[in-house]
Amino acid sequence: MSTIFYIFCQVSAKRGIIKTMIIREAKISDIAEIRKLGANVYEFSTTEEVVTFWPEHILRNCVESKTDWLLVAEKDSEIIGFIICNNSRVFKKAVIENVFVSPLHRKKGVGKKLLESLLAKIQLTDCEYVAVATGDNNNTAISFYVKNGFNRGGNFAWMDKVLSEKFSKL
Repeated sequence: MSTIFYIFCQVSAKRGIIKTMIIREAKISDIAEIRKLGANVYEFSTTEEVVTFWPEHILRNCVESKTDWLLVAEKDSEIIGFIICNNSRVFKKAVIENVFVSPLHRKKGVGKKLLESLLAKIQLTDCEYVAVATGDNNNTAISFYVKNGFNRGGNFAWMDKVLSEKFSKL
């Protein structure tokens, strides 16, 4: 059973409705829905040279891992966002690999709640440092992380090399 980290309720005075969002650990059964989120947005486009979305086996490893995390935001039984984090116990460092929110649910606090939930989980470990990389021209992401207490480091070039056929295009 998944651990629920956060339940966010919003009440609309005009309409008298309550909307609930849950942040929880991902389950194996969530993987297909997570992959669908990444299949049709420009942020996760893939080319022959660069793979920018997580293969199914990597997502499965995150779900099954005792040290790495994949949390999802769920609203009305639909996954609307996720956060993936790689935690190195040797280096006492966590690296946030992705925060993604469905375009229909952006600017509503979903990413912030995913990040807060992840940081709360990380603080229960012996991790001493959290890092995230984003493009130096991704002002939306940079602003998001700065607003949430991260410091901006220097510019870098991301280099990668695929070593397995399993890590391929969607």
